[in-house]
Amino acid sequence: MLEAGKLKQIISKIETIEEERAESADLLKDAFNEAKSMGFDIKIIKHVLKLRKKDRDALAEEDSLIQLYRDALEI
Repeated sequence: MLEAGKLKQIISKIETIEEERAESADLLKDAFNEAKSMGFDIKIIKHVLKLRKKDRDALAEEDSLIQLYRDALEI
């Protein structure tokens, strides 16, 4: 049997989360626009953000491999 009260509750919860997500997306967009207006390269900022999420050891290994490949290709 369908419990209308529980369904309404979960629908309301999802709607609230969707609203918060939209607000967060707007704030994020504003922050990137602010960075761009200050002369920062957005592509590089996004790359740095991705790097900051990685484990230091994994990042060091990745950097080492990138340098190895660059050396092999003389770039």
